[in-house]
Amino acid sequence: MTAITSYLYNNKLVVQLSDDDDITITTRNRVVYQRPIEIYRGADNPITIYFKNQDQKPANITGNVSFTGYIINDYNSNVVANLSVTISNVTAAVASTVITSDIVNTLPQSKYKLAFMKNDGVYNTPTYSNDNYQVCVELNVNQAFATNYALSATTQFTGNASYGLGDI
Repeated sequence: MTAITSYLYNNKLVVQLSDDDDITITTRNRVVYQRPIEIYRGADNPITIYFKNQDQKPANITGNVSFTGYIINDYNSNVVANLSVTISNVTAAVASTVITSDIVNTLPQSKYKLAFMKNDGVYNTPTYSNDNYQVCVELNVNQAFATNYALSATTQFTGNASYGLGDI
């Protein structure tokens, strides 16, 4: 009997907020690797976001703080979708967003960038995907569950085909 193993992985993304107001943070643990986020057409794709400070501790996201996500076309740098972000745990600095199938199904299968902006009521500041102050993380849109993802066109032809070989 054939067995098919399937895995259910959560998309987790750790982003850094620059906490320059806290002078007690002296350690800077380096983020060595930020894995790409894989999303699939035809499905809703939840992403859990962990906000960390320079010391990789939960960042301060209390008060009038909100976040917005952006999907950016990797080839022309245009924003193709805005994402609402819901803060689920202020103390642990955890939030989530969902890239719905309605959004993903409009995107061609390709590589994109994912970025998040922090708004504290006064300033819009970027969040960083690693310690080199890079804002974007790689976002791969994959074909999986989409229906009607490749529309075919039919052309009606009437007449004689000429291949340059005379009459056929």
